[in-house]
Amino acid sequence: MSIYITNTYALIGVGSKAQNLVTEEAKKLGIEEIRIPYIDYKSEDRNNMSNKIDGVLTGVTSGDTIIYQNPIWNDPNFDIFFMNKLLGIGNLNIIIFIHDIRPMMFPTEQSIMPSYIELFNVANYLIVPSKNMAQYLGEKGVTTPMVTQHLWDSNKETTFQEVSKLKRKIHFIGNDAKFMISKNFPINSNVTLELYGRKNDEMVRAENINYHGFFDEYNLLHELHRGGFGLVWTEDMYWREYMRYNTSFKISTYLRAGIPLIVHESISCRKMIEDNHWGIIVNSLAEAVEKVKAMTVEEYNSYVKAIQEVKYSLENGYFTKKVLVDSVYKLFVQ
Repeated sequence: MSIYITNTYALIGVGSKAQNLVTEEAKKLGIEEIRIPYIDYKSEDRNNMSNKIDGVLTGVTSGDTIIYQNPIWNDPNFDIFFMNKLLGIGNLNIIIFIHDIRPMMFPTEQSIMPSYIELFNVANYLIVPSKNMAQYLGEKGVTTPMVTQHLWDSNKETTFQEVSKLKRKIHFIGNDAKFMISKNFPINSNVTLELYGRKNDEMVRAENINYHGFFDEYNLLHELHRGGFGLVWTEDMYWREYMRYNTSFKISTYLRAGIPLIVHESISCRKMIEDNHWGIIVNSLAEAVEKVKAMTVEEYNSYVKAIQEVKYSLENGYFTKKVLVDSVYKLFVQ
């Protein structure tokens, strides 16, 4: 019996980063990669598409295990097409590693949620981002057993010469326009907002709001490590609802940088953050600013110390490896 994991090529952004990370960690466990080329579902001739998929599945035989990273970020119908190809081989053990669920992300795709429920129920096991997601899918009719990912990690170690220091700074990585951070951040405060990412014309200009643009990963981690807090947040209520279920790379980025988190009380990994003393839970940006103002050096250092304890696991892919091992193990051991 062989174990395979899919990896979609020609992706960009976070989708590509996530699939590549999981694939690299899977290979360390002896799992073989299946490279899926990006195929334009709408324009590709169905016979050609079928032949291309048959080609990438060469070598997969009855009794093998497939870890299918989903979504592929193609037309949603491609997921169904590909799954039917897997089912056609017969007697496969299928694990779907759910990174995101498109109908939950995009209002225009909500109508196809039943197709995803059906897709998930075909699998033998699911890897889901959070316990909240597992509960949600169960309520929607998914009966396939699940294991929980909890957190994205990395496979790159970063060394710092000193520990992070208490600074009245709140760092935010991401699209300020999309998540509406600067619009809702308290101005006229000695707590500054440090923005990293795409510049936008709607960004609020204030003395305590600073825009830094894009950094590569190495320089970003070192800049964050100087001190302050890492914000995982949105003021868009639709995305805030989705953050109850998904897992954000921002969390692991801030933790790898060695700085405490600031998260909304509804976030999917709230309990993990509280239990491990990784940061503060608040209900508003105004409350976050007040918490930062009141933070003592001793309290800040206690967060930093707790975060240091998880750094090795985060930077050596242990969260990813664990969930892969758990899902395969549970296929065969009750």
